[in-house]
Amino acid sequence: SLSAYAPDRWSSRITENLLIIVYPIPYYIVAFVLLMLFTYYMPIFPLVGGAKGTPSFSVAYIGSLFRHSFLPALSIIIGGTAFRFIMAKALASTEMSSDYMQYAELAALPKRRIVTSYLIRNTMLPQVTDLGLSLGLVFSGALITEVVFGYPGLGNTLYSAIISADYNLIMGITLLSIIGIATASLIVDLTYPFLDPRIRYK
Repeated sequence: SLSAYAPDRWSSRITENLLIIVYPIPYYIVAFVLLMLFTYYMPIFPLVGGAKGTPSFSVAYIGSLFRHSFLPALSIIIGGTAFRFIMAKALASTEMSSDYMQYAELAALPKRRIVTSYLIRNTMLPQVTDLGLSLGLVFSGALITEVVFGYPGLGNTLYSAIISADYNLIMGITLLSIIGIATASLIVDLTYPFLDPRIRYK
């Protein structure tokens, strides 16, 4: 939204061009690039696997959990962020040309108020809607990403179940995923009245 409000800023142009390049890249390609950069050329993070040690709230275990899960999570976030940015800018550009935005600028309202009270609020609802619809794609991306990083998550477990033809485990994970996605979609729907007071559920 801010990029659409100030499209001529060099930071907006650089960010937009960078994310347009990143957006069409599949999850697994991003995962391989991060894997090569941060485990081989710059060995900051572990290559594969999950957190070491017995699960606890200790600093050592939480640190290990963070180091092992950071790159898998980052590879999913990068693609999702690129799409959200492009979508937000397209929506904001449409809103910028609307009559009420022009009236707000003619009324000499502060730029901060125009952006926060009008632009961001009116572009947020479609993005929240898309967030609920894209949860299934996030899960499929997590499956591939966890396999690439060898991370012991739900996606990697599903992959192992498919390879070993463990149909009971496949059905269990599928059911759990459906429940999780449906619950998240319900939560997204319940946030609509807070984002747009005109929406009311009866």
